[in-house]
Amino acid sequence: MTRRLPPLNAVRAFEAAARHESFAVAAEELSVTPSAVSQQVKSLEAMLGRDLFARHARGLSLTGAGRRYLPALSEALDQIAEASRQLSTEIDDRTLTVTALGSFAALWLVPRLGAFEAVAPDIDVRLSTSDKVVDLAREAIDVGVRYGPGPYPGLHAERLMEEEVFPVCGPRTAAALGRLEDLADVTLLHDASSGARASYNWPAWLRAHDLTAVDGTRGPGFTNSTFLVQAAIAERGVMLGRSVLVADALAAGTLVKPFDLALPAGATYWFIALSDTLAQRKISLFRDWLFDAAEKAPLA
Repeated sequence: MTRRLPPLNAVRAFEAAARHESFAVAAEELSVTPSAVSQQVKSLEAMLGRDLFARHARGLSLTGAGRRYLPALSEALDQIAEASRQLSTEIDDRTLTVTALGSFAALWLVPRLGAFEAVAPDIDVRLSTSDKVVDLAREAIDVGVRYGPGPYPGLHAERLMEEEVFPVCGPRTAAALGRLEDLADVTLLHDASSGARASYNWPAWLRAHDLTAVDGTRGPGFTNSTFLVQAAIAERGVMLGRSVLVADALAAGTLVKPFDLALPAGATYWFIALSDTLAQRKISLFRDWLFDAAEKAPLA
């Protein structure tokens, strides 16, 4: 059966004007002009062949036809709105947006996300990488892994992983390093990112180990930690590896630790979320999986 329906905009204009008995208030609600509401109502009246409003000097009042028409239209619009809300909620429940630093995402999180997909195949993870602090409430982000000293006011924050820093390099480069002093004879690779801390700064690390004879300023720098790790794997030299970011490469043997020396990184990985969202299924599943994955991760 073919439905002969009035235009939706005209229906919305009449329904809002009828509830408020005012074209001006309806226009404000619908973000249009009073003239536009009036024209839409007139087009609906013309289609129906009935006056829905009595127009007089002091304003509007519904005619008998208008009073009979209003409840059915209000109910129909409510049903459309509720059906749309439910569909939107289904999509929202299916998508989990995660924010993290690009280095952590590339070197630790992404290689493990397949395991989360096995746990929750109905949830689609969307990964948003950024070096800036993201506002979860304002930027439509569900959860994040933040790297820093904490705490984070206004957020639910849990310590996920601690981190250490130590020299790492490819196996061939390591063969030339018998003593700490041998660092003077190999290329030093530097973390040149804006967020680099003193703990993964070669001059500071060398001073902490009394290696004043080694020039810690020489060698190339990388503003992206992922490229820094790749350079070390490619035997370009020795880098100060952050334990979380190099753990998988150490387990695979593509990087090795030439010395058994480490310093605290001075920062922690935190799981963060808005407190009132923790009970959502997609967030609780991801949180539980993330902590289980961190516990099972290889130790550097």
